[in-house]
Amino acid sequence: MGLRTIPLATRKHLLNIALCIGLIWGVYDAIMGPDLVSDLRDFTGRYGAYLLLISLMFSPLSKRWNWVKRNLTMRRNIGVWGFIYATVHLLIWIMLEFYYDWVLMLDEIAGNLFILLGIFAFVLLVPLALTSNRWGLKRYGYRKWQNIHTLTYMAVPAVIAHHFMAQKSDVLEPLLMALVLVLVLVWRYRNAH
Repeated sequence: MGLRTIPLATRKHLLNIALCIGLIWGVYDAIMGPDLVSDLRDFTGRYGAYLLLISLMFSPLSKRWNWVKRNLTMRRNIGVWGFIYATVHLLIWIMLEFYYDWVLMLDEIAGNLFILLGIFAFVLLVPLALTSNRWGLKRYGYRKWQNIHTLTYMAVPAVIAHHFMAQKSDVLEPLLMALVLVLVLVWRYRNAH
């Protein structure tokens, strides 16, 4: 039985289950590690960025490979899970790193551009996540909905810049992500109608 014979709705459910298990596994792994807060923060931030970038890659890849085209609607699930990982990432920062000390958080934001970029990216992701459903499409109509979702092209670069600036030494991973993002954006620009 090939993947093609599994109904799309079932594939989406399996994807959601896999990404949920991935999040649970990452939390478990962090609990077992030496530095719970840093491990949780790094895991959720890194994989949230991966998922958001992957969701952007669906359109260009669907022009090249039919199996991606057949699963194009899964990009919404992947993007929403990217937002879920980003939300957990932010909650870890607020609850476990700063224990709701809003004054200390504001001081930290003022002194660190990468934190400001992360918050900016999260704010841009909120309307995307809230409208990534049939209700959002019906409520706003296709044209307005599409305009809202162009925020992706600001949010994901901000996420990757945040990830890059948060690295202390190993910047290869965010640089590779940035390269992929540039290729996706160039493709998007060339294929914009």
